[in-house]
Amino acid sequence: MSFVGHESFPLRYGWLKKCVDAVAARPDVFAHDDAMVSLGVGKNMVKAIRHWGLITRVIEVDPEGAASRGRSLRVTPLGNLIFGEGGADPYLEDPRTLWLVHWLLCTHPERATTWRWVFGVWGRHAFTREELRIALKGLAKGSRASEATLGRDAEVFLRGYLPSRASRGTPLEDTLDSPLIELQLLREDPVEGRCEFVRGPKPSLDDTVFAFAVLDYWERTAGHSESMHADALAHGPSSPGRVLCLDERSLHERLEFAEAWSRGSLLFDQTAGVRQLRRKRKVVAREWLASALSSGQEGRS
Repeated sequence: MSFVGHESFPLRYGWLKKCVDAVAARPDVFAHDDAMVSLGVGKNMVKAIRHWGLITRVIEVDPEGAASRGRSLRVTPLGNLIFGEGGADPYLEDPRTLWLVHWLLCTHPERATTWRWVFGVWGRHAFTREELRIALKGLAKGSRASEATLGRDAEVFLRGYLPSRASRGTPLEDTLDSPLIELQLLREDPVEGRCEFVRGPKPSLDDTVFAFAVLDYWERTAGHSESMHADALAHGPSSPGRVLCLDERSLHERLEFAEAWSRGSLLFDQTAGVRQLRRKRKVVAREWLASALSSGQEGRS
């Protein structure tokens, strides 16, 4: 489990592009003091940018640079595809890139434990900030994470999905909203202070990212199975239904079009009242996503 690395900064517009460009130009850029100059930000933000780059998997530690002790990084194929030269969406203008980033965050428990657990496991309909901190304390029992660390992580998580609440004395940098707020996955009651998941059909989620989420989940949980029950996709830990905040009806409506959005790879079957996806041919999720984004495929929203 990990509850640190972001230096108390939520993901910001432009950071992933900065990260990819910097690593492409200099693989060990984050190991040098002049990274602040290269990236045009302060020291703590340099660390945060590296963290968000790794957590969203647009950069990775270069395994061929073993002697560098993790200082040598490289841009991943996904990072190049979206944020590299001629990338598909370098400035996060396409909603499906935001959905993709959200999915990648919530399926990376080693570096984003809170994200994965809140969206993929917790199962609460609504919660207060204090309830979240208490729940994280229970989750982290036995780890080295302090209450202060867990509190900061909870606040960074919430600031990633809720609009900032500016007040007198609040530093300007703390009022800058995260791009993931556009997904409208959480809302907060300003009076009661309760945060609530916003579940529903998600019109901005196109079938390109939904298909990737289904394929990715299938690979991670039942890679050798030729079928996947609809209930698992709707309610399983870190499933598309949970992480993407789709209600059961909306998810089933999308599954009915599986043959179209999977380009013939999957088929929705309701034989004997059992709703499931059947695999007609195996497709590697990341290869499928790269092909879809490279070809500029538009999904059914």
